Amino acid sequence: MNGSEKTSRPPTVREAALEDAEPIYYLARDLADALGDQRPQPDAVRARLDEFLKEPRARVLVVEGEDGVVGAASIWIKPDLAHGDAVIEVPMLVVSGSARRLGVGKLLIEEIQSIAADENAALIELVATKENDVARAFYRSLGFVETDHVALEFVGDVQSPPDTVG
Repeated sequence: MNGSEKTSRPPTVREAALEDAEPIYYLARDLADALGDQRPQPDAVRARLDEFLKEPRARVLVVEGEDGVVGAASIWIKPDLAHGDAVIEVPMLVVSGSARRLGVGKLLIEEIQSIAADENAALIELVATKENDVARAFYRSLGFVETDHVALEFVGDVQSPPDTVG
């Protein structure tokens, strides 16, 4: 191999560190844009990452490639009274646009499945919007099934909730 040839190193999954706050912010911002959600603030992402890193039942994973952090996922390991065991909840899984279809999402899911096995979790829960056909097809290709559950989110003022529900 001559000096002009570049060897590519495969992307790897690792636990996030506080130093990953900036690239995670950019990934979270891109995800919010794709979903039509409000963009997070950089300081808020850093503060939440710091909280996640200190929480023993939470993890943040990143995938590092040649261009730095190209994917991230956050998980909660939750005791589940309904099933009598643990459930892994995945509130965020995102891959940068430049790294999609390169196996980054699959690496994250494989690591989440490994954590689920270590925790003796009964299932892994994640959410994709109805409109996100690409994500839904990706998750189905990895063995996830769509359920008939209806997700409800309270979007009102939590400091002053309505007196009655109509």
